[in-house]
Amino acid sequence: MTQTVLEVRGLTRRFGAFKAVDGVDLDIAEGEIHALIGPNGAGKTTCFNLLTGSLPASSGTIRLRGETISGLGMDRIAQRGLVRSYQISSIFPDFTALNNVRFALQQGRRTNFDFWRSELSLTGLNDAAMGLLDDLGLSDWAEVRAGDLPYGRKRALEIATTLALDPQVLLLDEPTSGMGREDIGRVTDLIRKVAAGRTVVMVEHNLPVVKGLCERVTVLARGQVIARGTYDEVAGDPRVVEAYLGKAHA
Repeated sequence: MTQTVLEVRGLTRRFGAFKAVDGVDLDIAEGEIHALIGPNGAGKTTCFNLLTGSLPASSGTIRLRGETISGLGMDRIAQRGLVRSYQISSIFPDFTALNNVRFALQQGRRTNFDFWRSELSLTGLNDAAMGLLDDLGLSDWAEVRAGDLPYGRKRALEIATTLALDPQVLLLDEPTSGMGREDIGRVTDLIRKVAAGRTVVMVEHNLPVVKGLCERVTVLARGQVIARGTYDEVAGDPRVVEAYLGKAHA
């Protein structure tokens, strides 16, 4: 039986009388790629914000490997292994791709003061940084200024800086947004590669990407879960067709 790594019960976020997330339950299995989909305004991004501690929940519980992380700050949640891409790691456009990954690797150290010192202080991280760049197909771009990278490569670099934090559960918020077909294919292959040995939860509007990547799908509408299962199972659910898939294929 597959172990549940992320368990969410009754997750709710109110803004006044409005419930952006309304009693959401999630069970994310160890090692799976799980999609969170739904129409605009369904509460997907708010749900991600609640999971990562960037927004406090009005009620509900979140457990990571059985440990309650509800109410913890972003840093403490990330230290426990749940990291949202582009949340703690960030891209510094005026620095090279290599330096961006080295800066992210420092997050795992007890002190981050090296950031303000000579570049020589970071050379010990070169092997680890180059290893990540190579894994993500960026080794040839190591000395390129991050701001000059093509869009798809820049997104790959953002994922590389997130992986530098060694997450157990990686949350990806619309990883293929704004990409052309070639970049979508490259990033899809990348997600499949980085998912080996870790759990991935992704918000994604590109339904062919979801179908091709994700073992299970949870569908939100108006802040509530309306369906869960495999892609084919949720695609055949009349509530999903009405709320999401029907609009997408109209």
